[in-house]
Amino acid sequence: MSTLTPTQQQILTVALREGETVLHAAPCGSGTPVTAPKSSFWARLLGKKKRPVTAGAGADFFAITAKRVLLFNAASSTPREWFLMLGMIQDFTLNADGSGSIVFEYNLAADGTRSPIGLLGIADAQQVHTLLASAIDAAYNASPWSV
Repeated sequence: MSTLTPTQQQILTVALREGETVLHAAPCGSGTPVTAPKSSFWARLLGKKKRPVTAGAGADFFAITAKRVLLFNAASSTPREWFLMLGMIQDFTLNADGSGSIVFEYNLAADGTRSPIGLLGIADAQQVHTLLASAIDAAYNASPWSV
């Protein structure tokens, strides 16, 4: 977590749940716009509380915890989150310089084009992919339906 700025560390600390620990956190370096988090029907129905998270310019970064992946974007006040589960990684690309992208889902535009959503333009992509795969396996093995 030392690669984050103090402001980013503060934003991350506010977004963490009680008892939740960070496995890895780093900035996203591509500058590719990331879609703002959806406000799902179930989140509104069940009254999920949203904690205010303020992000300044250049605050695009992500965090991997034992239960979820958080993506923070300067354009949104709440982080985008994905809970760790089998099959969540839709695509993984690794560049020659070691950077890469881990795609969790795609946004389908009206004209039929798909734009990736996930950890785009991250450094040490292979290390992050391996860590994420291990965290997904651990979360699955800890779940009651994996027995």
